[in-house]
Amino acid sequence: MKKSVLILSALACIVFQSSAQISKGGIPLSFQHKIEYNTIPLSTYNNPDWEAYLTTEKEHVDFTRPYLAGLYAATDFGFPQSGQLITLDNGKRVWRAQIAVQDAPAIGLMYDRFQLPKGVSLYLSNENQKQVLGAFDNSNNDPSGVFITDAIQGSIVNVELDIDAGVALNTIQLHIDKAIVFHRAIEHLAQYTTAAGTQTIATAIDSALLGSSSVCMINAICPQGANYVINKKAAVQTLLPVTGGVSLCSGTLLNNTGNGIGACSNAYILTASHCEATGSLNNATFNQMMIRFNFEKSGCTSTEVPTAQTIVGVNVIARSSYSSSMSTSSIKGDFMLYQLRQTVPASYNATLSGWNNSAGIATTTSEPKKFIGFHHPAGDAKKLSYTYDIESTELGNNPTNTHWGMMLDGGYVAGGSSGSGLVNPEGSLIGIASVAGEVNPPSSCKVNAKGQTTDVNAMKFVTYSKFSYDWDYALDGAGANRKLKSWLDPNNSGVSTLGALNAANCAATSGTGINMKDDELSNNITVFPNPNTDGQVKIQYNLKSTADLQIMVYDVTGKVVYHSLLPKALNGTAQLGLQHLSNGMYVVKLSTETGFATKKIMIQQ
Repeated sequence: MKKSVLILSALACIVFQSSAQISKGGIPLSFQHKIEYNTIPLSTYNNPDWEAYLTTEKEHVDFTRPYLAGLYAATDFGFPQSGQLITLDNGKRVWRAQIAVQDAPAIGLMYDRFQLPKGVSLYLSNENQKQVLGAFDNSNNDPSGVFITDAIQGSIVNVELDIDAGVALNTIQLHIDKAIVFHRAIEHLAQYTTAAGTQTIATAIDSALLGSSSVCMINAICPQGANYVINKKAAVQTLLPVTGGVSLCSGTLLNNTGNGIGACSNAYILTASHCEATGSLNNATFNQMMIRFNFEKSGCTSTEVPTAQTIVGVNVIARSSYSSSMSTSSIKGDFMLYQLRQTVPASYNATLSGWNNSAGIATTTSEPKKFIGFHHPAGDAKKLSYTYDIESTELGNNPTNTHWGMMLDGGYVAGGSSGSGLVNPEGSLIGIASVAGEVNPPSSCKVNAKGQTTDVNAMKFVTYSKFSYDWDYALDGAGANRKLKSWLDPNNSGVSTLGALNAANCAATSGTGINMKDDELSNNITVFPNPNTDGQVKIQYNLKSTADLQIMVYDVTGKVVYHSLLPKALNGTAQLGLQHLSNGMYVVKLSTETGFATKKIMIQQ
């Protein structure tokens, strides 16, 4: 089969949203005291030419180019020279300033000097003040002295320092040398453009904030991923400052044998080595890396607005060798392991994925099980793709059996999906997304939510670097920083599989991958009338607490013949239109994040 092969990364009233990095939340003093912004100093910087960049990106759609979320605008912005300082009656001080980049869809900030003393809080907000990031304070100080903050919607960022009485101003270090003008990975900002009182987002508000990936991508929360919620919660997006801009990849939080229930030693993230183009093993390269958690939509439909939570800074622990001069066919192992510098907050509800390092595993499955991956194609909110068959393969003339190869049965991947995990039917990670290619996708899938058709990739052929091959990797030297085994099995236990744990406290999860059967859920749901004579099947539910309820109907062969989602279900009824089904026995599966129940129903139309 002929296919073009590409590296994946180359392709209301005011709402106060405290998006963490990790931030403390709160409301800026200028909001509380209604300090007007009409006299605030404004620093304006040039908008880098995104269209020109896209032209060069099209000319170099290959293995050596990072897939960028946005470009840098050089800045010289800092405290106290760029802003205005006001003293309040209680002795507290408020320093305010604005950064503007004309026509920017969103702006992130990179700090080459960031050291805040105790008693100083940093807040960022957009022009209409509906989006607020912060507070950032001395707990965000890193020994490197640098920092980064995620995207703020629009072309203006309000920067505010709230300073307690008694804090010496000369102890505050804050200087921004780059603004990141985001054009991708900003779907979650659409909510901040809505008018006061608006409850839903209108896609016409700002098309720049719509998704860049194919409209045929499948949102991570859709029914196809209902059995793998734990794996979804382990999937993250990585944003790494590189030459010229910020690059996008995907990754997976991983458990290790040094963790035990209730006792965490380390939280690791596994991604692809080609996600960082210099091959660096220097932690300084990753001081300003952002890890986004839960960058996903709350519903299956494309109109849902995603959310995102962030942590800054990782250490590089191990990776296979990589340089930008390598070609696609020269890839052998393709792995990189990061260690988070901060503990994952419990509010992120993230998990550490389990894994399987066995070389010999079953390569076929059937519904309801899948080989599944969760990833961020084109930098978009989290999607899923899956298949029922994989095969052992390699790239070019490399050693045999280095990769898992597959043709996807559902969903697609694209640039930005690199580094995401492949999960086996039992919910264990077995591979890292490495190289993919298009195989004649339908024209309807070559368009994105913005209506663009140019460079909208929908790749169906995917290879994943084998976790088992990378486990005790030996091609780039014998050091611990060139293999996974030393870090993921620090106890040298020799186990071939490890289950999942909660990322915040290493508490037990409800299962490694496929959720456990939930008798309480079963007792709280009734499917009727049964037998059914008109295809109008009803579900009565009265749940203990609000949950997203996935509904899937299977025929006797295990094929999905109907699926739907009831977001934030608590009590009520829902109707399933099953008039299209032939007479016979069917299984209705109802799933939440913590478990599932099944009901049999006879259709006799």
